[in-house]
Amino acid sequence: MAGLKICVAGVGALGGTLAAMLARTEASLSVVARGATLQALHENGLVLDDGQDRSICHPIADTRAPDCHQDVILLAGKSHQLPQLAETVRHAVGRQTLVIPVVNGLPWWMATDPNGAFEAAAPVLDPDGRLSDLFSRSCLVGAVAYAMTEQTAPGVVSSARAPMLVLGMVDGMPDDRLSHVLHVLQQAGITARSSPQIRCDIWNKIAANLATNPLSVVCEASLSTLAGAVSTEAVIADILKETLAVGTACGLSNLHDVDEIRDTIAKAGPHRTSMLQDYCAGRTLELDAIGWTIAKIGQAHDVPMPVTSTVLELATFKAAQRVQAQGIRS
Repeated sequence: MAGLKICVAGVGALGGTLAAMLARTEASLSVVARGATLQALHENGLVLDDGQDRSICHPIADTRAPDCHQDVILLAGKSHQLPQLAETVRHAVGRQTLVIPVVNGLPWWMATDPNGAFEAAAPVLDPDGRLSDLFSRSCLVGAVAYAMTEQTAPGVVSSARAPMLVLGMVDGMPDDRLSHVLHVLQQAGITARSSPQIRCDIWNKIAANLATNPLSVVCEASLSTLAGAVSTEAVIADILKETLAVGTACGLSNLHDVDEIRDTIAKAGPHRTSMLQDYCAGRTLELDAIGWTIAKIGQAHDVPMPVTSTVLELATFKAAQRVQAQGIRS
């Protein structure tokens, strides 16, 4: 749809890729960034390398969203960055704005679902209730992203294949606004579809992330390496079983089976998980949103997760060692 005002808040690997692809459409595009990334956007534009072409676009870039209501706001930061990102866009949220948090792990809005199935995660994901206060559930769109992206430098991103987004209204109600967004995403070359069971789609992705992201840090290995070794393949299968059991205990149905998710992981190729990318770059790991929140939910539903917890402990230890080593060097 021509004229949609879209703001992408967070110009990392995924956010940068989505913004660069949306720049191909007639949408009025803006991005929220800071520091070296914002400087690079002002000086050089946003660069996307998709393996075949290298494109440059020049979206409106600032430390906050434009001073007018947006039609769509994509929150594309890490889970622990969301409260700060939310403050940069809150003034741009109007009655017709759709807010789409594209995050790894459990989104805060699932932790505050009325049925209480995921409430054990709320103190971690939205401890002061700020996100729930800022965004009405009627404007929220659940999202699952399947992407193979990396940020190779500030303002420079690469994508091994076109991202896929699965979207669904959090309140479960049909909404013409979402149809318009899907149309624009598809125009941009992004594979996009709607889902009437977005919580199940999110949990399937959580299972895949939890089975691979922390393990990739412990082993410092790509997805294809993890999926191809007998020892790590067995660990992946155990974590998938435990995570899917938690989802079932929470009342989710039609979840993928272990073999289906393992096949998806195996097809990812020599891609580094986002958590491994963060570890190698010395950034904070999303162990809470991707891992520990799920363990807390499992504990609340009396579902044991021994393998998952062990791998999370190892990843937590390794991340702490990296932080300590950086402190010593500095």
